[in-house]
Amino acid sequence: MEIIMKKITAILLTTALLAALTGCGKTEGNSESVPSSDTPSGSTAPSKPESSEDGVPESSDSAEIDPGVPEKQQPDGEPTFLIGLDGEPIYTSEITQIFAFDPEIGESVQVDRLDRESFSEAVCEGFTYVYTPRPSVNFMSHPELFEASEDGEYYYYIGEELPDSYEFTRVNVGDKIGDLTVKAASSYFAPSGYEGSEQFYEQGNIEFEGEVELTGFVRVTEEHPLYPENGGKIFFYPDSASSIKIPCTLFDINYEDEYMARHYVNNSFYGWYGDGADIFLGNIADIDSELREGDMYVKVRVVVGDIIVNLGAEAVIREIELI
Repeated sequence: MEIIMKKITAILLTTALLAALTGCGKTEGNSESVPSSDTPSGSTAPSKPESSEDGVPESSDSAEIDPGVPEKQQPDGEPTFLIGLDGEPIYTSEITQIFAFDPEIGESVQVDRLDRESFSEAVCEGFTYVYTPRPSVNFMSHPELFEASEDGEYYYYIGEELPDSYEFTRVNVGDKIGDLTVKAASSYFAPSGYEGSEQFYEQGNIEFEGEVELTGFVRVTEEHPLYPENGGKIFFYPDSASSIKIPCTLFDINYEDEYMARHYVNNSFYGWYGDGADIFLGNIADIDSELREGDMYVKVRVVVGDIIVNLGAEAVIREIELI
């Protein structure tokens, strides 16, 4: 997805995405494996309170997270050195699978015990960490905040940057976020590879039930001789009001602040800026619409379902109309 390329090229994505060698783009698993207890170890929590500074522009319509469990309950087992993005430790009972590198065969194998020095990945099914994006801005609504390229094809954000935000919320299967319900979720932890870092969280995946109505603009990719399969792909950029409706799992690391995980800010050269994600909506060949290959900045209203969020976001169009 386009947003992954932007992460790699734009800001040298850190621990979380460098760890993609072992876990990037993982899909939901159904393992029955449960690890044994592990001796707890101290760790620096990779999250801290939200800055009091406001994003741009302001909005009071954020989707509210409604946990399925009314009271927080301590998990079974023992706390480990793994810390979630909410600053809380992961317990042994919450870990579904553990992998460690076996030098004899040159690959990672599943093991029964979590060891700080040898583990290569830990998988937790049933929960992950999200944040509600702050309202985005785009050049069609705020042309003064963007600068066009010489050929007029791209628009670059030149306004005030969003302040770092470190606020993440744990969500579990069954939780409600606005009109959406968490259908499946998983979290992945792996060694960061940076000396002195306690940041082990690598990636979160989440699937939603329900539908949501969004407005914004789309662009449709053109077929390329070298990549004919890329033609007709639809990428959606939500407007300010819609950008806060779908939670985000994407993050990067602030190296200057104890390797803290913070919201990933998406500065797209397609004239869109915010700490959410553009959404892949499939191919125009699969829908009935007036969209055509090469379309740029076409305003639309869409109703989407089957929403999946991980290193980016994708959804299935239920309704679409040009506005």
